[in-house]
Amino acid sequence: MKLTFCVRSIHVMNKNAQFRAIIFDVDGTLFDTLPSLSAAANSVLVQAGLREVATPLLRAALNEGLKPMFRQSIALQASTVEPGLARQLEDEYLDQYMQRWLPAAPLFDHVHESLLALKALDMKLGICTNRDRASTDVLLTQAGIAGLFDIVVGMGDASRPKPAADPLLMVLERMGIPAAAALLVGDSYMDASCARLSQVGFAAHLGGYAVHPGDLLPHMTSFSNYNEFTSWVLGRQSANKEACHA
Repeated sequence: MKLTFCVRSIHVMNKNAQFRAIIFDVDGTLFDTLPSLSAAANSVLVQAGLREVATPLLRAALNEGLKPMFRQSIALQASTVEPGLARQLEDEYLDQYMQRWLPAAPLFDHVHESLLALKALDMKLGICTNRDRASTDVLLTQAGIAGLFDIVVGMGDASRPKPAADPLLMVLERMGIPAAAALLVGDSYMDASCARLSQVGFAAHLGGYAVHPGDLLPHMTSFSNYNEFTSWVLGRQSANKEACHA
């Protein structure tokens, strides 16, 4: 579901530097994954005789990862679910999601074209996500974009997940790119906080899963459509190049 509010752009880090790397979150940023994840969770809940949970109630929890999202669906049940059963259902949910629902998640409109345009600028592209590496790799591969990314860092790769800086700093270290030359694209407070702590600029995708306007601050730009984002990057790179030669 697309955010209906408008957030004024706040120009912070990287305001004069040209980008050499752009790093993306996955859920709510590149892929619209919430509907398929919610369907997988509810399928398992109903099979176990529990009640379905409305998709919007799982929206915020997805920013923490696939398991936290399912745990939220358990926490929202009318009666307490015994811990052993909860763990069993979580395993079933992950299995069903990987086997049936994972390929159902589409890229947001114009993501592929945007990535190709960025690669044409000789930029390094990366992934920084709280999703596990196995399902991340499947998503990227089935969408035909895996080969466009230089580095992928997922849940468990760094010592702490987002909103800590650790995973984004790992991406930058592996790329050999300084924070001042990088941009993180995300859709949640997890991403905005990770970027801020890493001293990396942030671009806010308004079509993702943020709940409150303040979740996406501070940011250098915000966009609802990837054509807007591509135009912003191209214009910014061109303006900075001209300024350097002035």
